[in-house]
Amino acid sequence: MRSTEKNSWTIDEKSWNRMVAHGADGYPDEICGVLLFPEGLPGRITEVYPVENVTNEDPVNRYLVSPEELLKVQKQAENEGLDICGFYHTHPDSPPLPSETDRKTAWEGYLYLILSVEKGKFEEARAWEYSADDEQFREIDFNHG
Repeated sequence: MRSTEKNSWTIDEKSWNRMVAHGADGYPDEICGVLLFPEGLPGRITEVYPVENVTNEDPVNRYLVSPEELLKVQKQAENEGLDICGFYHTHPDSPPLPSETDRKTAWEGYLYLILSVEKGKFEEARAWEYSADDEQFREIDFNHG
């Protein structure tokens, strides 16, 4: 499933709260995780899976999900009837706008939720999708609850 099939996404309250808490707890480093939805029901994120930021670069400004952990999440999701629709990460003390690094490492067709965490407190989140055609992100409507 690719998020290009939906122009609007909703994340359930439990998953939203888990993701926001993960972002605040990981401050001042960037944290990251995987967004999951029920197979056959696009547009509704029902589970988030926090993963370790394994970057060898500056973890305050970069994140990396290990291929092994991503494969583990994918297998677990399949066993639970879920599919990966995208990823989330924080921008500590910065707005939730895609960075140049985000642009260079994005995969087309996936949803990217970026959370702004200021001084350890969640501020706001915005959803994005990357297009390889013009190498730019476009904002996607999303809400929680």
